[in-house]
Amino acid sequence: MSPQLASGNLIAKFNLPDGTVVHPTSANEAPDILSAALRNPLGLPVLPKCMVPGDRVVIVVDPETPDVVDVVTQVWAQFQELNTDELDVTLLLAASSGGAGSKNVIDDLPVHVRSQLAAHVHDPTDEDQRRYLASSAAGERLYLSHYLTDADLIISIGTIGFDPGLGYRGTNGAIYPAFSDVQSINAEKRRCDSQLTPDDKRPLRELVDEIGWLLATQFTVQIVPGLAAGIEGAFCGATDQALAAGKQLVNETCRLTVDEEVHLAIVSIPGNSGLGWKHLGAALATASRLVGDDGRIAVVAELPEHIGPGLEMLRRCNALEALLQPLNEEPPEDAVEVIQLIHALQTSQIYLFSNLDASFVEDLGILPLSTETELQRVIDSSDSVVVVPNANYVWAQVGVDTAISSQWQLG
Repeated sequence: MSPQLASGNLIAKFNLPDGTVVHPTSANEAPDILSAALRNPLGLPVLPKCMVPGDRVVIVVDPETPDVVDVVTQVWAQFQELNTDELDVTLLLAASSGGAGSKNVIDDLPVHVRSQLAAHVHDPTDEDQRRYLASSAAGERLYLSHYLTDADLIISIGTIGFDPGLGYRGTNGAIYPAFSDVQSINAEKRRCDSQLTPDDKRPLRELVDEIGWLLATQFTVQIVPGLAAGIEGAFCGATDQALAAGKQLVNETCRLTVDEEVHLAIVSIPGNSGLGWKHLGAALATASRLVGDDGRIAVVAELPEHIGPGLEMLRRCNALEALLQPLNEEPPEDAVEVIQLIHALQTSQIYLFSNLDASFVEDLGILPLSTETELQRVIDSSDSVVVVPNANYVWAQVGVDTAISSQWQLG
């Protein structure tokens, strides 16, 4: 069997031994999947019937949403059925590294959308942008962007998928802590636990849903990414129903179980993305659960040359264990993915087939693979192999939940 893995413009072709487990890729090829979901929302009327002239409407956007510009454009098209001059609509985006992610969303919108839609990027360091919402059931005082606390209707746009902190990301998870303060955002990074499964109790997930209830969030637009490319599913309407439907699809398409640990996991991530390092961390976490201790992980990844402060710390660090404490005490913006990388390095040998300079890769403690031939040597010297395309979207485990696992056996 001679499959290939792609990451952006990077393609790796290789031969696999008989018995290799390959997680199937799928993507819904229906061109109007999102528009169909918008025409048939779950538990609510279509979007134009959820608002009236004079409403202050906030569209909350998670910039990591696949095809986010197209999603926002299609949502805005729903407003064209109303007199938009009588609506106060704000596109609210979370701060990102250097503000680039959110700025790109705004800049890439069609001119007719950008000219009619007010846009604001939240600054978590600015106290004047926040208002007191309420105290949570646990007694935590909650402060959020005043655009949210003052809104008559909040429309959330985001992604449903596995998440190291929330268990399942999506719906109200796009609101908190992204639109709160720096302290809350940093606290989220400390709540990531690689020992928990997505279905374990997650205090952060309970908190974001409580915040959604306090804000009376109503309409949501949620995307399930395809493991090959594009969109696998779209769910619109009431937040609880959209999340439930999205979780079901994610478990059907993005969950992988193998009978026993393998020697080598070959994984890929989407390319052409400023989220490459975050995707790499998630893919390594997936692979680590498959290979166990003393395993091997080979990653096909087109990655940005820009790195965050956490990765820079890793480049200069000689003792991995010593770096975990400062990453947890004062987490930089890329703390989660760096911690995931450290945990993988502590238990596995990691190989990287990428666009990056080999010496830079070595500085991270990773073995660079410059050619497909080198990757093939790693495969040929491994006792057992599993292949997981776009592993950043996948939850993998050994010997558990076989009823909902999804796998192909080759040969």
